[in-house]
Amino acid sequence: MPKIVYLDNPHESEVLYERLCPPVRAWFRDKFPDFTRPQKLAIPAIMDQRHLLLCSPTGSGKTLTAFLTVIDNLVRLALENKLEKKVHAIYISPIKALANDIQRNLIGPLNEIKENYLPDRAQEIRVGLRTGDTSQSDRQKMLRKPPHILITTPESLAIAITSPRFQPIVSEVEFMIIDELHSMVSTKRGVHLSLTLSLLDSLLKNPVQRIGISATMEPLETVAEYLVSSDDREARGQATEVSIAKISGSRELDLDILITHPKFSDLPVLKVLEYNIEAIADLISAHTTTLVFANTRKMTETIVQKLRPFLGDLVAGHHGSMDKNIRLDVEKKLKYGHLRAVVTSSSLEMGIDIGSVDLVLQVGSPGDIATALQRIGRAGHHVGGIPRARFLPTSVDDLIELAALQAAIQTGDMDRLDFPQNCLDVVAQFMIGLVIINQLDIDEAYEIIVNSWSYRNFSYDDFIEVLDMLEDERRVWIDWEENIYGKRGYSRMIYYTNIGTIAPDNSYLVFNAEGSILGKLSGSFVSNLRTGDVIMLGGSTYRVTNIQGTRVNVTAVTGHRPTIPSWSGEARSRSRELSQALLDLIGHCIVALRKEQDPRILLREAYGLSKDVANAIARHLEEHSIDSFQVPDRRRILVEQVITGAYPTYMITTCRGRGFNTALGYFMAGLAEANGIAVIEMSFDENGLLLKTSQEVDPGDMYRAFRENNHLEVIERYIINTQIFSKRFREVSGRSLIIPKRMGAEEISPQQFQQRAEALLQKHRTTDDSLLMREAKNEIMFGDIDLIGLENFLSACASGDARIVHTKVVVPSRLGMSLFMSAFEDLMSMKTRAFLVKDIDPAILQRLLGTRSLATELSKEQLHAFYLDKAPVPTNAKGLYRLMSHGGGLDREFNNPLYKEKLNNVPLETIRSWVEELAQSGEITKIDGTGQQELDGKWFTPYMAEIHGTLGCLAVNGGKDVENLLELHTRGLSFKVAVRFDGTKPSEWKEHELGDPQEALRVKIIEMLGSEGPKTADEMVERLPFPQVLIERALLNLESRNVVSVGFYLQTDDAEYILKIDEHQLTGGEEEVVEYRWVQNMVLEKSFKHYDDSFTAFNEHVLFQKQQELLYRVNKFKFSDWKDVQLDSDVIMGRLLHNRIGYTTRRNISMLLGLKPEAWIGPMEEEILSKIPPGENVTRQEIMAHYPKGDEHKALQRDLKNALSNLERQMLVVKQFEEVAGRRRRLSLFHRVHDVYPPLSFEDALEEVIRRMGPVKASTLRFYVSRSFEELTIALMNLERDKRIARVMALVPEPEAFFCAPDEVELLQRPRREDRSVRILTQSDPYVSRFIWEVRSVLDRGWYLPIFKGVDPIGKVLMFKVNDYLEIKDLHVPTAYLDEFCKAFDVLLNNHAAQLVDVAVLSNFNSEPITDLDETTRTALEGIGFKVTGERMIRGAVVDPQPREIAERALFHRHHLHQSTRHENELQALKKVTEIRDDFALRGRCELYRVDLKSMASANRLHQGVNLRGHQVWASYEHFQEILAIRNQPADEELWDIVEFFSSHSDPNLFKERHALSQSEFRKLIQPLIRTGHIVQDYRGGFRSVFVPENVDRAELRKEFIRKLVEQYPVITLRQLTQLSGPSFKPEELKVVLNSFEEDETLVKGFLIEDFHQVCWGRKELLEEARNIPSIRDFVLPPSDPIAPYFADIMKERFGFGSAYLVFRNAEPVAAFKANTRNKIIDVKDYEGSEKAWRIVKEFAWEHQMPLQTDLRIGGKKLQ
Repeated sequence: MPKIVYLDNPHESEVLYERLCPPVRAWFRDKFPDFTRPQKLAIPAIMDQRHLLLCSPTGSGKTLTAFLTVIDNLVRLALENKLEKKVHAIYISPIKALANDIQRNLIGPLNEIKENYLPDRAQEIRVGLRTGDTSQSDRQKMLRKPPHILITTPESLAIAITSPRFQPIVSEVEFMIIDELHSMVSTKRGVHLSLTLSLLDSLLKNPVQRIGISATMEPLETVAEYLVSSDDREARGQATEVSIAKISGSRELDLDILITHPKFSDLPVLKVLEYNIEAIADLISAHTTTLVFANTRKMTETIVQKLRPFLGDLVAGHHGSMDKNIRLDVEKKLKYGHLRAVVTSSSLEMGIDIGSVDLVLQVGSPGDIATALQRIGRAGHHVGGIPRARFLPTSVDDLIELAALQAAIQTGDMDRLDFPQNCLDVVAQFMIGLVIINQLDIDEAYEIIVNSWSYRNFSYDDFIEVLDMLEDERRVWIDWEENIYGKRGYSRMIYYTNIGTIAPDNSYLVFNAEGSILGKLSGSFVSNLRTGDVIMLGGSTYRVTNIQGTRVNVTAVTGHRPTIPSWSGEARSRSRELSQALLDLIGHCIVALRKEQDPRILLREAYGLSKDVANAIARHLEEHSIDSFQVPDRRRILVEQVITGAYPTYMITTCRGRGFNTALGYFMAGLAEANGIAVIEMSFDENGLLLKTSQEVDPGDMYRAFRENNHLEVIERYIINTQIFSKRFREVSGRSLIIPKRMGAEEISPQQFQQRAEALLQKHRTTDDSLLMREAKNEIMFGDIDLIGLENFLSACASGDARIVHTKVVVPSRLGMSLFMSAFEDLMSMKTRAFLVKDIDPAILQRLLGTRSLATELSKEQLHAFYLDKAPVPTNAKGLYRLMSHGGGLDREFNNPLYKEKLNNVPLETIRSWVEELAQSGEITKIDGTGQQELDGKWFTPYMAEIHGTLGCLAVNGGKDVENLLELHTRGLSFKVAVRFDGTKPSEWKEHELGDPQEALRVKIIEMLGSEGPKTADEMVERLPFPQVLIERALLNLESRNVVSVGFYLQTDDAEYILKIDEHQLTGGEEEVVEYRWVQNMVLEKSFKHYDDSFTAFNEHVLFQKQQELLYRVNKFKFSDWKDVQLDSDVIMGRLLHNRIGYTTRRNISMLLGLKPEAWIGPMEEEILSKIPPGENVTRQEIMAHYPKGDEHKALQRDLKNALSNLERQMLVVKQFEEVAGRRRRLSLFHRVHDVYPPLSFEDALEEVIRRMGPVKASTLRFYVSRSFEELTIALMNLERDKRIARVMALVPEPEAFFCAPDEVELLQRPRREDRSVRILTQSDPYVSRFIWEVRSVLDRGWYLPIFKGVDPIGKVLMFKVNDYLEIKDLHVPTAYLDEFCKAFDVLLNNHAAQLVDVAVLSNFNSEPITDLDETTRTALEGIGFKVTGERMIRGAVVDPQPREIAERALFHRHHLHQSTRHENELQALKKVTEIRDDFALRGRCELYRVDLKSMASANRLHQGVNLRGHQVWASYEHFQEILAIRNQPADEELWDIVEFFSSHSDPNLFKERHALSQSEFRKLIQPLIRTGHIVQDYRGGFRSVFVPENVDRAELRKEFIRKLVEQYPVITLRQLTQLSGPSFKPEELKVVLNSFEEDETLVKGFLIEDFHQVCWGRKELLEEARNIPSIRDFVLPPSDPIAPYFADIMKERFGFGSAYLVFRNAEPVAAFKANTRNKIIDVKDYEGSEKAWRIVKEFAWEHQMPLQTDLRIGGKKLQ
């Protein structure tokens, strides 16, 4: 063990000056005022050639401290002309950028000394840089002329010292400087470096002096041991000593935490970010140079993007995924003042000199003290500078952590590093490196390894196991007899191109058009990129031109909205030391609260926090203390079992960091699974762990497992099945060079790397004690998770010094709530906890919500005056009307208790006259018959009359007993409203049905709060005649909709509810705001305005995606009209907004183009555009026709496909559709947009979009605008300035800007009656998509049709089209709206029926089985055509299922394939078939087969032609006439002379002679006529024209053809009929015919086959007869059989064939095969089925008297 000596006696400056040589002394005196304390301590030790570890703060001159002695030594040698061709000093830097910077700062001083202080005769001191970026030529120059100081990275040094040519020039190195040690020693990179240093020591002639440098580091003594471990002085009989110069980190710092909004604690994360960005922009503007640190690369890019509108190009990004040249350019610009700020992740936290930095901003907590100090130290980096830093928290939890961090820094706390040891993957890589040049003795290799600190305890057995693994994986060879090993195969190339321990990151390199590298992107991000996408990298935007292998090629673009990349693996766990500081802070505050002291005093005075920060933290902990004074501390963790969810949920709060929580989670999950309990969900953050299990688990099991010492086994067993294990295994495999990321210059694609790693993992899972598996587990156990911390805690628990506090709660305490709520992350942006209503008792939730709002400082009297002043003192009838609108009505005596003061001075007669005037004009009315004495006879406005009448009737008709108004069915209830008056006395009444109960209660609550002010829930329960739970549910609904808020306003014990808009004004809101619901209602009104035709609707919206979206917007629209809309020449379809596919009219193209930036057109795109002429539509085949195809042109075809896709995404081309006769599917055509439609200017297009969509938020507009955020912001400002648009503020829940047309502002400022229609919409509906997150907050995620009542989502329809019916999995509809829903649903189902989907099957209603329906619901559903059938309700079909075997037995019996109906011989069989393709099809229908089909054709005067399915068949001439009439396709006019010729001739030779045609030319001419059915071939080989008989009723003929076809099939689906009838019949026509057969009772429709979920049509009598038919023989159905298309779907689904021979056993398809039957042999080429079914194939061959042959095997056995 080395001797450790702490240096604590700094030398005097003059003594140090004397020890420097004159030139260096003079330079230093002129350059610096004096030596710093670190220099006075460390320089003498370095000069005395002692090993040194220097630990001092950033900016204390430690880099110069390390170099000064080296410079002095080299200058002395230069003066004496004794500098040799060798390396005197090696400087090792952890990052390339740091090495680049040190080179600049080292060469500078050396040049100054040389130019000003050295004589000309002195030798030149050379400094060289060798990193992975150093060119091969520079490396060669370095060998010829070695630098005296070598600057390198650990990996480059490892490669260099394996070279026999490099070893001599470093063999006499004197100084080894290792900088930023703290960033390496705690990682595998440090492990690798320790091995490299050990190897280097074995090459040295003399021991090298080692100097380690770091700003912040503990434990220092361990690091000192690491530094000198491989020094062999002890082996040489000398003592090893290392000095430590530790300078206190308590440097003067200027730190503060900034809260950027008064309501910081209540804001969602995205809002906090917005305010943080504004604060960052202000701080940057106030300082000359600023560094902004983010914790991830993605956040770095996000902040740069959001700062650009404020700072433009004065801000740039800098992170490790950017190319080094770009990073260097950013550093240079910052240093020379060309940038005001740089945003970075971790790439600038080390000692890179970027000039003077005034301010460091840290967004979010960095997670550990060392990183924070390193980042803070970047400001005031010069000697004597005072670092100035500001922290910006991103959440309340983050704020507490930052407060603890600041306290830890101020008290001098330091993180203690953990050191990985005995890493098997790193040593495997190193062992390959040892022999890439020459073979090596095995024991010598072991000696080098164990001399390194990281492997000082490495066992020989493990060493041999690693060696064996490398041999097994063919990386090395071993000669055990000679005890040597050496490299094998490509090991050298693999080693050189894959060296290092930085995990293979599956990254892609990004190249610009010039071929320069811009940076790299993660594989997971690239997998979602497409050509033409715009990304942001380093703050600049680029368009992806293509992705080739591991390259992403891009071109620079501006004005586009980019996608910000994400990189995996960036989160780091909070350090133990910072977690301890956090626990202490929380503990001190809770102790103060227990003592009923204000923790704010403690936080301000002891922790030095500002008033705002102290208040936010104290308030957060006060909220926690409402539930419990229990908090996690050093000896306690909290386990809160949430008892209200569907599954047992455990919220475990530890505040010990993500690593500890992950270890604890794996342990608990492992214990649960060991007991057969499934883990449903597990998530972590820095403070806690959320665990959801299928059954309850006992946290006490952890004690028992720990005492039995099997906790490691439990955790290991769990982690090997996790994603993190697979990821770590991939990294270990790459690091050990078993799966290299590169093979020379060729880089393995991320997909290939992952596939190889997965295959290797599967292999090693079955290997006992796999080294790679062991290392992957170790990396997780001692790197990713804090196993040591967990073991220490459990050990303390076992000894009674710590405990787990297990409680059962309804909702987690405040400290655990953040993680609990993060499961509902999407809803957080709405800042509501209303989603918890399902699980949490409303009283508790009310208390939780009530504690979060700010209270007003107004007194109760001032509040009363505020609300009183909202209503005017009436001076006329209109004034009285306005007063009545503000709340309440007038009683029979014309009093209004609420505004008594307002009416005090108005004579009663005056009020009476005003009432009479208003009553006569219909502006107010009376109600009666509500059953409520206090309401009957009272005066209201008509709308409020409906509200009060509804509530009054409900109160006496079950409302007082129901807990949810949505469950109350109100059909048949009514009250009376006065419609005529004689003076003030009603002369005529009208019955009025009840309105929407939910709406009535909502409006009443809003009226009360708006007119009377804040009220507690109890006060409202007392006032309203409904149960408490119902009132509270309504309040929570309003809170979730941002209509009301909760807070303490009147100093009551409970929180009060208040209108959000009133709260805004009372709490100091400066903006004029409108109700958010009024905004929603205007959007609803505009969105569902009715139009006379679809085209007007298109021109008033941006786009439509589905037919259902037109149903509520176009008068008399039917789904059957949608096809006509799509086929209209004015309608286009394309990727109209980003990648959203939709339909619009050509008139809107210019507007849509204006929303997009300038198009990017590459050479391939240009070429494709040239093939789409303006004004002409072309098919894809026409575009691609002239390009070569085939495997050798795959790359070209891919590029063409990508180019066309790029044109579509940029909307340079769109699609139109055309219907073609004889073609079932419509033809898709490309329509050119580029250079045809002039785009509107961006501002004009934006104005038009806002006119159509407004009011709309800027953030919503970003989904419609493809341009950059900056452009959008500027355009909105310009439009607002020019008064072309207007801005209104609404509370969502904080004030947010909405943009609308100027004339809409006034409408938004006054309430209007809401449209409360029920609509069943789609999630892509223009209205729904605007509020999709709010919809999902109410209805959850997933695919469904949302049901809206007005602006409120009230339910959902889970309905899917399955084959040709609608499968309705569930309907979620409140009972209160059942009747309205059924009307809307009936309309929707009728529209589907018009599109051939007229059967609907309903399984559940409100998640309950149909069998449990109540009478009201069943009656309502039966009213729209549903009937209960077993466990389902079905509309439009019968259910009488038969076994499939019965139906197919009847089918085969009907078609003479059954043994009892087969014909005696082939002649009889031929008479019974209408058309036949070949002998195979005929042979199965007869017992005896003597004559082939061709021979029989002559006897039966058959002709050969093409049938409706496009197959060559034999049939009668009359049959081909019928087919031609059905096709109704005229012959080509140019070929009509051929038709006329063969109408009177049959000999083709005669035609050929007359026209001098060869046989091939004749074939080309006649084939089109054969295909269209105008020519057939007769039995003699001649040709004959086919003509349709005169007076044929084609419609009747087509119908009769279908009838004949259908009557041959006992059961048939529409799809089967479509396949049998051919493309001449469209499904719509077939459906009409089938329906007519259904009406005349020829067929029945329904689910006729068991376990076959398709609607069928069938002949009931055939199915009944089938039961008496005996079982059918085993047989083979050839693909040429007339009924083969009937089984096409089964063929494809079961066997994967399009057309093949189908093998039946007991009427069940059991196998299929493809065969070649030429040369009278059945040669089977492909077979799917069992060996048993092969017997039937052999019988089939024997029956046809054809030999059977095949080379196929089943289970390795050859088929015979």
